[in-house]
Amino acid sequence: MALGGAFATWAKVAAEDFAVIKGEIQHIEKTPGIRRGFCRDCGTTLTYAALNEVEGQDWSADAWFSSVTLDDPSIAQPKAHIFVSHQQPWIKLDDGLPTFPEF
Repeated sequence: MALGGAFATWAKVAAEDFAVIKGEIQHIEKTPGIRRGFCRDCGTTLTYAALNEVEGQDWSADAWFSSVTLDDPSIAQPKAHIFVSHQQPWIKLDDGLPTFPEF
């Protein structure tokens, strides 16, 4: 069974500008070329990295991370909503941001 929330906010920076300043990330690569990072102690999702091209897009220069892991998560303001094809009927997105059925 997988559990999750209705929303997850991801942010990205250039991979060369990303650094872990506390703790250690445990990586797993269940999907070839996709490396996910988790906290070794509690299992919290931390990072996502595509090591090469994914569905025609090269993301290898980006470091994606869960914005809730920032000391101040409010600095990562959303620019769009993705995967709205999975949106629950009780969710109403009325903030004017662009929406996309998938990524």
